[in-house]
Amino acid sequence: KVAQALAPTAPGSAPPLTHVHMEGPAAAAAAEPEFEDALEFEDARSDDEEGSGFAQLPTHLPSGMSSSASLLAEMEVVRATFQRGGALPVPLTEAVAKCRDKMSSEAPPFFAFTRVLSEDQRHAVWILFGVCQELASATTMGELNDVRRRLRRIFNPDLNSSETDLIDVWGALSTALGRYTVIRRPFEDYADGIASRPGKGIAFETVDDMLTFAYRNAGVVGLISLPVLAEEVALDPQVVEASIALGIALELTDMLNCVGHHFRLNGVCKLPRECLVRHNIEFPELESNLLQHSTTLVEDPRWLALMQELLALVGPFIRAAACGGEKLPGGGRVAVRAAVRMCRRMLSRIEARGYNSLGPHEEMFSWRIIGDMAGAVLYSEAEPPEAESGVVWGQGGM
Repeated sequence: KVAQALAPTAPGSAPPLTHVHMEGPAAAAAAEPEFEDALEFEDARSDDEEGSGFAQLPTHLPSGMSSSASLLAEMEVVRATFQRGGALPVPLTEAVAKCRDKMSSEAPPFFAFTRVLSEDQRHAVWILFGVCQELASATTMGELNDVRRRLRRIFNPDLNSSETDLIDVWGALSTALGRYTVIRRPFEDYADGIASRPGKGIAFETVDDMLTFAYRNAGVVGLISLPVLAEEVALDPQVVEASIALGIALELTDMLNCVGHHFRLNGVCKLPRECLVRHNIEFPELESNLLQHSTTLVEDPRWLALMQELLALVGPFIRAAACGGEKLPGGGRVAVRAAVRMCRRMLSRIEARGYNSLGPHEEMFSWRIIGDMAGAVLYSEAEPPEAESGVVWGQGGM
């Protein structure tokens, strides 16, 4: 998981990152004054894209994550800066091996997906995971800012290679830039998400807040890894959008599958307050159900309507991910298909259990991933089959 409990700091040290909740630009600036953060929401479909044939998202995306055009332009800058003599291999160094071992132990399901990739791709994905772990392991704002400064040094074209310690994750990242057009922007957005982790209680005021969290927590991961999965394929805005959509879909699915589990684990309720108000669910009643002291919301029409509303957000992201993922080559395409199949399987399971995510959760990453990966080799997910329940997920929601 990207989200994790962070240890308190000693008196006089930099402020801890836990329980920092950004609400509006002013609060965001106060939480992290050194770095600009201005995520706002706007319709993801521009006037120019109407009728373009893209698998558009009939929802909203954080505009602060940068436009597809600017992200593609940044990738070209990386190519021109770090690959002047052509793309170089990514060898299995000691630093890469450490990243591999960390991913294998801390994220086994995602590590399993790397097995369908080429050798260079596997090495690069392990490195990117290691970089994300460096950011996620920061326990204070000061530590997080220090990691961000190291990240920026690697992307500095004037950096002398002798200044980079080739045996650590940063040296490995420098090597990866010589092969893949990995960009800095999504790492920065990921760090913004770490700085604004929600505290205990209700995590989000609005649905937009929830989508911002999903983007910063997981949508960025798809964007970070996109240049690696794409290999030499010419990227376009649809593929960029698909990479973000896949991460958001995975995060939303996990949140809605494990509402009660997450609350019992860390005291955080990842449901928007505005939705609770709209469906007349007061927090004391919800808290009692999440702690399994009560079952008043099980099969309650209010809870069913709330879950159906939020689950309907996931379908468009899955559709965009599935369509864009088909443009990726080989292993990248199979990995996206498997992830999409897993999302659809879990959404169907949530519906089959009557939308009851209050009690014990069902593991999203289980042995069934083997079936997801096997099916991904044979079938495209761009045109999804009907679920057994009669609901077609990924075609605009429910």
